[in-house]
Amino acid sequence: MSIQKQERTPSWTGQGVGTDRKSFLDAISSQIPDYEADKAAEAVFCALTERLSGSWVAHLREQLAPDVRELLRGCHRHQGEAPAKLDRDDFYLMVANHLNAEPENVRLVLHGVFAALHAQLTEAEAKKLEQQLPAWLQGTWSAARLHVDRPY
Repeated sequence: MSIQKQERTPSWTGQGVGTDRKSFLDAISSQIPDYEADKAAEAVFCALTERLSGSWVAHLREQLAPDVRELLRGCHRHQGEAPAKLDRDDFYLMVANHLNAEPENVRLVLHGVFAALHAQLTEAEAKKLEQQLPAWLQGTWSAARLHVDRPY
């Protein structure tokens, strides 16, 4: 009788369950199988780069494994510009347009990408990022971390 050993990809930060690009995208796919994981990550990251300051985007990039970092690149914003003050509707619409999805499905996409992103960050970094988010996005960020309140 042999004991089957489960292989785990070590986390970049030492806190998550895996940080290479494949495990990151697999985590997204498990949450939102109806969307292409790489496109969903790019859509959410694009909106985040519009909402967060350039220094915070750079800080977040540094927290990610090198092969995941390329997904976090600003779509429209030039380096050094002030972040856009997108309200909730504009933020959701940006993600929906990027994915060619219905706006009512965006919260599900955010939840799926945020859950995978949490595995990439230490708890301290996740809390710092939460403080940078507007109040209307903090709830989705927290719910994804706790794996609760998943929208359907």
